[in-house]
Amino acid sequence: MSKWRYNLVFALLAGALLALAGRVVHLQLRYGSRLSKTALRQQRRVVSLPARPGNIYARSRGGYVLLAAARQVPSIYADPVFIGEEGQLAAAARKAAPALGVSAERLFCKMYNRRFRRFAYLLRDVTGAQEREAGRLRVPGIKLTYEWRRSYPRGRLGAHVLGHRQTDGAAGAGIELKADHWLKSHRGSEVVYCDAARRGRYARVGYHRPPRDGKHVALTLDVVIQGFLEEALATAVERFSPAGAMGVVMDPNTGKVLAMASHPSYDPNDYGRASNVDRRNRALTDPYEPGSAFKPFIAIGAIQMGRASVDTPLFCHHGLYRAHRGGTIRDFPGERFGTIPLSEVVIHSSNIGMAKLGERLGNETLARIARAFGFGRRTAVDLPGECPGKLVPTRKWTSYATRRMPFGQGPIMVTVLQLANAFSAIANGGVLLRPWIVDRVLKADGEVVYRGRPHRVHRVLDPAVARQFIDEVLVQVVERGTGKKCRLRRWRAFGKTGTGQIAGPQGYIPEAYTATFVAGAPANRPAVVCAISVYRPDYAKGHTGGTVSAPAVRGVLKNALAYLDVPPDKFETVAAQRPVR
Repeated sequence: MSKWRYNLVFALLAGALLALAGRVVHLQLRYGSRLSKTALRQQRRVVSLPARPGNIYARSRGGYVLLAAARQVPSIYADPVFIGEEGQLAAAARKAAPALGVSAERLFCKMYNRRFRRFAYLLRDVTGAQEREAGRLRVPGIKLTYEWRRSYPRGRLGAHVLGHRQTDGAAGAGIELKADHWLKSHRGSEVVYCDAARRGRYARVGYHRPPRDGKHVALTLDVVIQGFLEEALATAVERFSPAGAMGVVMDPNTGKVLAMASHPSYDPNDYGRASNVDRRNRALTDPYEPGSAFKPFIAIGAIQMGRASVDTPLFCHHGLYRAHRGGTIRDFPGERFGTIPLSEVVIHSSNIGMAKLGERLGNETLARIARAFGFGRRTAVDLPGECPGKLVPTRKWTSYATRRMPFGQGPIMVTVLQLANAFSAIANGGVLLRPWIVDRVLKADGEVVYRGRPHRVHRVLDPAVARQFIDEVLVQVVERGTGKKCRLRRWRAFGKTGTGQIAGPQGYIPEAYTATFVAGAPANRPAVVCAISVYRPDYAKGHTGGTVSAPAVRGVLKNALAYLDVPPDKFETVAAQRPVR
């Protein structure tokens, strides 16, 4: 071969090398950063490290009881990008379907819908048999993973307080939602280097961020008293067939919520099957006209302000009062009172007597008393979804409202939590407290990071006024008035009945009532307050607070006081006239 031919070949090779070098320089300058990231992404794999959400506990005399926990459950997922194109996805689905017990079409659709993603759930919360089959499955790109799932070992107990968590771990309601900033976990991550088949070599870890478990929340709820309350509501529902029922039990001296329940209820383990009505915490969300259960607050407020005393005489018009520009007001059928003291007006629940008191006080004073006891605003309990009730501004009141507000109709609506909290202010000597339900928050190692404590809103009553009203009025409501079905053998209970009419678009609905009873015990040193409202019971079976709700409250108080070992304050005399405790 001649020399010029060698030179030509050399020149061509040199040109090719120069062109290749130019191309390399061009690629490096224009696409280098992007290609470097792509290579790094292909060489490394990010592994998500799940974390455990915190537990929820309730109190008991023996310590704490688990109400909400987290457990690991297996799930099966696919990596559609690794599996490949549409045909390869279909082949993988056909191969995996018999082992997983799912149709190939369903598996293919789940992978195809996320064909450009690296993760697609095929089955979640699989059974033990499916987990074993998935472990033996030899389909590249289809694997097992484990995730934390919420469980409620006590089922329906305290369901409305607890709320629930959705399948993806998002908080749905109740304390799960309110305390989510404590309970929720934070997933960790780990970067490992991979081979060409995307198999991670865990000996080579490029980055590690540990997962952070959620904190544990301990509630003021007492699991035993919660059971007493739910049992009492279930009995009332079975006996009187109402549209709903709700109740609250509180420690009047601290504001702790010891129990809270609503009916109908649901199982948070299977929240998806429950309707919105079942999941609603009526004790917080459903305001209603309290009826005569509101009378003690107006009466004691008038006494505190010096506008009346327990002996103030009120003329009750013998059961029928036609007020000037105020409509007709009636007492309970069969009651025909003349002039009686304010104490007897409350004991025997005279609507007319309270209407006459309302005329004396006037609109501004009535509204001032209601606001002092916390009505018309939220109690600020640490639960979501609380309704403020209703207290219509006085500028919108009519002469009808002036006379009906004192016996719980017209411009006032309350929730059962507001009612229990306001009654607790009378029981504890006159201090309105903020109800609370989160007792403490703890880390996994037991370190306390938050501790709840009583929060005083303001003083409503002088202790002497509260003491006199309990002894001379509210105790007598139970002993000889409208609340006799709440009498206890070992303790003196004090309380008030309420039978509130239910309003509709055309006025009050015939034979539709909310039966309420709120009470505390023992009278000498109140330890427990319980309020129960039964919404729209069957009128033929009973509709008054004294008939429907008082027996339910009696059962809760009797069981709770015995469980808490509260000393009796009531003595009975046997035939030998020897007092026994």
